[in-house]
Formats: sequence, structure tokens, C-alpha cells
Amino acid sequence: MLLTPSRKCIKLLSITYLTLTIVAANLAGIIAQPIITQAASSEEKVSNEYVLKTAGNVRSGVGTNYKVLTTLKKGTTIKPTVRKKNSTKTYWYKIKIGSKYGWISGTLLTKKYIYKSSGDKKAISLDVPYINQMKPLYAPFGCEGASLQQALQYKGYAQKTSYKKFLNNMPKTKRNPYKGFAGSPYYAIDGVFQSIFPKALANYGKKYSSTVKDITGASTKDLRNELTAGNPIVVYVTLGFSKPKWTKWDMGSAGKNVKMVDNLHVMTLAGYSSKTKRYKVVDPNDKGVYWVNKYEFERAYNALKYAVVVH
Repeated sequence: MLLTPSRKCIKLLSITYLTLTIVAANLAGIIAQPIITQAASSEEKVSNEYVLKTAGNVRSGVGTNYKVLTTLKKGTTIKPTVRKKNSTKTYWYKIKIGSKYGWISGTLLTKKYIYKSSGDKKAISLDVPYINQMKPLYAPFGCEGASLQQALQYKGYAQKTSYKKFLNNMPKTKRNPYKGFAGSPYYAIDGVFQSIFPKALANYGKKYSSTVKDITGASTKDLRNELTAGNPIVVYVTLGFSKPKWTKWDMGSAGKNVKMVDNLHVMTLAGYSSKTKRYKVVDPNDKGVYWVNKYEFERAYNALKYAVVVH
């Protein structure tokens, strides 16, 4: 006896037959339907410099299917003119190679924000002395003291005071950095936010000069005006100018859950270039003197706007 297929079975067989017919037609070129790909985005202007994280190819177009024009070494600094995304949402950057232009993938790059110089002969640049908080005296939490002493010494104060004595003479508290240095500048204490905040730091600085002033809340324009007047500034930023990370801390009499920038770091601001948009800093964390991009500096500083100036 011959079995008759059900309607559902007939429908499935029909769909399968239609699918096979379309596939065969495509393979035979009967149905000329092109494969759709997303075009690259429009160009965006860029002004930052970048460093190659690894050796990378510069290509004639946006994508790895384009011809390789040259290969750049790891550590090469480049300054692209524009960038745009390809079909996989990856940014590609346009750079000049000799007399031609080429494109390099953003996956090979990291933004350069620290420089050895201002790139501007007319930049404001105060010759603030450098104190290394890590050697020969090891004070991993001593950046506030080092930064203030750097600023004072530039103005002619505390020059005969050793860094160790300067740290040891700071007012101390168990937990409240608004009143003095919480904990120790020499070793870590679990659960303590080891710092001294601007008001207490400025009050300590007045022992060396009455010109020391807490200017917490100052805008970046205010900071630049102080630099123009020749005044170095102790600024509370972030370690490595990374994005501020907020956490809550037990600060004793100041509160049990005080919200604070967890990756806080302090250094002395000593210059600015309006041409290249770079700030000069004297970083006591074994870094020395360098210039940093305006964006990274201001993002870090504006988190708290903590600052102490020496006039």
C-alpha cells in the first residue's frame, strides 16, 4: 500500500525544494543578488598622537584586505589626521608616509599622553625642583609632602629641610585626611585612606611660608592663571592620569562612608602650553618632570579640584 504524506510533510518538502532551488540558482548565477557589506564610516578629525603597541602594517585603505604600504616598528609615534570605522566597527587612522597617505588599525595603537617636552618654545615652564618619593627615602604614600616641598623650594622656602624631616613634621591623624596625614607615608595600613587633603596640607605649608594657600575648587583656567603669574601648584590628580575610580572609605571623624577617588595621586603643576595643549608636571612617584595632554590632566584634576598654591 502506498502512503500519502501529510500536509505538514508536503509543506516542509516544498520549502526544502525551494531553498535548494534558490541556492542552486545563486551558484549558477541565475539570481544575481550581491553580498551586502557595511561601508566605512565618514572621516573624523583627530589631534592626538599615538604609539604602536606592536609592529603594524600601514595599508592603502581601511581594512586588512588592502595593500601594505610599509610596516612600522613597535614604539613608533604617529600623528593621524583623521580616522574612520570599517565594516567591523574598528577605527582606522590615516597617516602620512613619505609623499603618500595610508591607514593603520586602531587595534595596534595606544594614545600618547606623556611627553618629554612642551613642543612649544613659548610655553610657561617653571623650573620646579624634583623630589623622588621612592628613593633614597622610600615613602610610597609621601606624594603630598614631596609635591608641597617641591613647590616651596621653587619659591625659596624649605630648602634646608630634608624630605624625611618635612614628612615627619606633617600633622598626623589615624583616619581623617582632612585634619592631617592619615596613617603613615612609609607603609600601607589596611583600611586607611593614606593622604592629607588640601586644607590641612596648606596649613602645614604656612609654617614655611605664609604665601601657601588652599585653592580647592579652582578651575583649570585658574590654575593656568597661577602658572602665568609664576606660581607652582600642588594638584590632586590620579595615578597615571587614569580615569578616576570612586570608592567609599572610613575616614574616622570625617565619616564612615566618605566617597573618594581611590586611585588618587598628587604632584606639582609647573607649566602649560596653549599651543600644544600640554601641562608640565613634576611627579614625585619616581617619574620626574614631563608634559601631559590637556584632556588627561583635566579629567584627573576635575574629579576633585583639590589644589594648593605657593605664591
